[in-house]
Amino acid sequence: MNYVAPCITLTGFHCPLCGTFAHMNWNRLFNRGVATSYMQACCSRCDNSSIWRVIKEGYVEGRSAAIKGEMLFPDFGVAPLPATDMPADVIVDYQEAAKIFSKSPRGAAALLRLGLQKLCKHLGEKGDNINEDIRALASNNTLPPLVVKVADTVRITGNNAVHPGEMSDDDFDHIASKMFELLNFIVKKGITEPNELMALYSMTPEGPRKNAEKRDAKA
Repeated sequence: MNYVAPCITLTGFHCPLCGTFAHMNWNRLFNRGVATSYMQACCSRCDNSSIWRVIKEGYVEGRSAAIKGEMLFPDFGVAPLPATDMPADVIVDYQEAAKIFSKSPRGAAALLRLGLQKLCKHLGEKGDNINEDIRALASNNTLPPLVVKVADTVRITGNNAVHPGEMSDDDFDHIASKMFELLNFIVKKGITEPNELMALYSMTPEGPRKNAEKRDAKA
């Protein structure tokens, strides 16, 4: 399913601690019996809680409720968790972008573009030109061709994030949020799925495997 970002108005979203879409049990936090402006959302899947500060309250169905808030813990923001097989140096940029995304989509876009450059290098490209690297990865079937169109937008966003240009802050907010998903998708297609296929291949009997390798060598 599509990623559902954590939000104080939702009863279900992708948990920022376990990464699973799950129902959230919201509770107001009290200090010596007095309600505070803080809440916790307990994940029904992992039983861990994120901590939120209520910024604005209003009335929903006749009852007072939080209608705007910010997540304080964990402090990496509302981005999806990095893919399991994401390289360590890419994770550093990804997580830093997640931490600042809500405050600076422009800065997050620049960091994610840097992470994408590093990811292209891990996939065998030069890492100097995202445009050329993504097209090369699509041409050798490492990535689906449609990724080229998506990455074109990422490349433009990244450039403008460093050199202010035509895009507005609202554009950065929308597109930078999709860049998190793009990096995870590229990791899945370029690293995770090939690893899974290689693991399956290594489990096949040695005889048929060697015969297949001989046929491939002749081809």
